[in-house]
Amino acid sequence: MGQARSPRAGGVTARVPPNIVLIGFMATGKTSVGRIVASRLGRPFVDTDALIEAEAGRSVPRIFAEDGEAAFRRLEAQAVARAAGPGGSVIATGGGVVLSRKNMDRLRQHGLIVALRADPQAILARVGRAGDRPLLGDDPEGRVHRLLEERSEFYREADVVVETSALSLDAVADRVVAFVLAREDALRGAAISDPARPAAGSAGDRPAAGAARAVRVDLGPRGYDVWIGKGILADAAAYLDRCGLRGRLALLTHPRIDALYGRPLARRLRKAGYEVVPVIVPPAESSKSLRAAARVFDRLVDAGFDRSCALLALGGGVAGDLGGFVAATFLRGIAWVSAPTTLLAQVDASIGGKTGINFRAKNLIGAVHQPAVVLADPDTLRSLPPRQLRSGMAEVVKTGVIGAPDLFDYVESHAAECRRGDPAALEWIVARCAAYKADVVARDEREAGPRMVLNYGHTFGHAFEAAASYRGLTHGEAVSVGMTLEARLAVRLGVCAPALLDRQTRLLEALGLPVRRAALSRRKPPAPRAVRAAMAHDKKAAAGRLRFVLPQAPGRTVIRDDVPPALIEEVLTDG
Repeated sequence: MGQARSPRAGGVTARVPPNIVLIGFMATGKTSVGRIVASRLGRPFVDTDALIEAEAGRSVPRIFAEDGEAAFRRLEAQAVARAAGPGGSVIATGGGVVLSRKNMDRLRQHGLIVALRADPQAILARVGRAGDRPLLGDDPEGRVHRLLEERSEFYREADVVVETSALSLDAVADRVVAFVLAREDALRGAAISDPARPAAGSAGDRPAAGAARAVRVDLGPRGYDVWIGKGILADAAAYLDRCGLRGRLALLTHPRIDALYGRPLARRLRKAGYEVVPVIVPPAESSKSLRAAARVFDRLVDAGFDRSCALLALGGGVAGDLGGFVAATFLRGIAWVSAPTTLLAQVDASIGGKTGINFRAKNLIGAVHQPAVVLADPDTLRSLPPRQLRSGMAEVVKTGVIGAPDLFDYVESHAAECRRGDPAALEWIVARCAAYKADVVARDEREAGPRMVLNYGHTFGHAFEAAASYRGLTHGEAVSVGMTLEARLAVRLGVCAPALLDRQTRLLEALGLPVRRAALSRRKPPAPRAVRAAMAHDKKAAAGRLRFVLPQAPGRTVIRDDVPPALIEEVLTDG
């Protein structure tokens, strides 16, 4: 993405931040939200409809009525061309701007695209207050439904989608600003070697270096914030209190994590008035079992827990999956908090409410039970063994391939820093991954459609883990090989070019991750026969047909359930 530069003292260049481009259907709040965002960030504000009216000397409805839609679209293209240049502006566009690929290409050249979305009922209610809308004609309800259906695919191409139906204008602006602050450093090309660099935004609105950032998982009444910031575990009591969690709290963690972070956290929580009940479980995948869950249930019952109590899961994916599952099922559901301490959990597993235990296959028994809040403290990543850090980078690469090309570019350019755990790099990566996954989950909480894209690499990956009895390999290592094999499927099926497979393979290898089945275990890799047997129990299968997420291009995927068994066997054997 092109960035204009200007000289600054000391020979350092200052780069103009990208424009923030608001797209979306009529009455989703683009102009009002744009003004709020521009004010908070100290940016210029531009409204393309206002530019059109100033140029034509008439209102938009009059232009439609007197000259027709085609004439309006010509004026709109001219307004977009004027507004889209570099300058760090907040740009509110008309609802139909997305219909022109040329418009969107211009806006993307120097801009970050934010789509505001609302359901038809909310739009119709707002339009009733807003006055004349020439595109709606005599059948506003039918027209809104038809136009939304026609344009929804264009809105989904945005860098982030914010659901506005039940939110105030200020709340929508909060979401937009949080997303921009989580992304802007990398989009501006800031050097990650300076951990004291300020976050993006106006001088008055910038958080101090290391300040916590919030990414909203927008699920209406079940929505919650993912807080990312160094040292926020020390302030956990304040975040819990903000969510209305007080009183008794089970702290589920592992022995090593308990010694490093659990005991200090428990002391601070007790000092703040919480009654903390420690629950210590082994860190192994074997803890994700009915037997281990039963032991945790016993602990809660013996401690006299009721529905007013909560559970805090402190650790990696095992603690999160087990703790979340217990919270989802104990007394038919109690509140819980996720405090991920591994890279894999911070960028992926802790967000979205998926909980589960293993039963003959990976995560075969579970529930979707959203946490009250997620506290991701990048300081905890400093204690990660190198292998666990590398494992987490597999989910980062996955996110880059399926929906965040800027993240893929960033990691590709800074692979050495990522591999050695550069704190500034990891903090930005966690925030970027959280923003992407939060958007996916908000659009598809229960994996009925768009959320399935997060399973890239996991159809093979979960089977590798099960075939190895969850020993000798990490989840990230299994996913790394799974992505490689699934990209090979995509190449063989003509879904993507070999160059994408080659690029992904080079990055995984640069991060120290395996790309072949034979490299999965130091002793004996999972045998193809055992992998095939495990795939037969894959919970993502439908009517006995395996579903694969296959990459088409950076940021684009397709889901296929028609991959020939012979081809699966071929890549598995070759892998």
